[in-house]
Amino acid sequence: MADGIRVIVTDIGSVLFKFDPEHRFEILAERTGLLRGELEERLFASGFETRCEAGEFTQEEIRDQVGDMIGFDGDTDELSRIWTSAFTPDKDVFDALTSANLPLAIFSNNGPLFADFFDERFPEAAKWFRHRYFACRLKARKPDPEAYRLVEDHLRTAQEASPHQLLFIDDNRQNTAAAAERGWQVHTFTSTEALRSVLEHTG
Repeated sequence: MADGIRVIVTDIGSVLFKFDPEHRFEILAERTGLLRGELEERLFASGFETRCEAGEFTQEEIRDQVGDMIGFDGDTDELSRIWTSAFTPDKDVFDALTSANLPLAIFSNNGPLFADFFDERFPEAAKWFRHRYFACRLKARKPDPEAYRLVEDHLRTAQEASPHQLLFIDDNRQNTAAAAERGWQVHTFTSTEALRSVLEHTG
């Protein structure tokens, strides 16, 4: 499947990192006194988080708005720690990706509370990813074709990689389908074992 790959491009949540949003809700509930359903409605169902991912707000603006919406009175650093607490690096996936001995890139819909603090919160993971494409910086979210185009353009310059030389790994089939339409090679993530099988055939 994965022939002639020059760059591996991977999603973060539920691929590179194990994702546990309930842990984040538990901390926010303790911190604000609001029920989980209230937090879900105000921060996510309202579309606020999607707007954060799309790069509409800076980290400071996000903190101020979260304060207004749920009564959070901490600073930006604390809010980022709470936000990123939902993510735990998956060592097995990291080992599989790094063993491929190819340049690695992140392509994620995360917003500033993750993107701006990536190096600080996850230094062991961050050191492997020189190329980072966060929706909040691209101003476009997967599966928007514009997001993929921007990643293509940068990797064409930075790594002399054409779209068909990119292997994109994501757990969302809509996202991998959008990449496949542009000629990227793709793998919809289901398990580390399946990923290793794909990576064994890169080259």
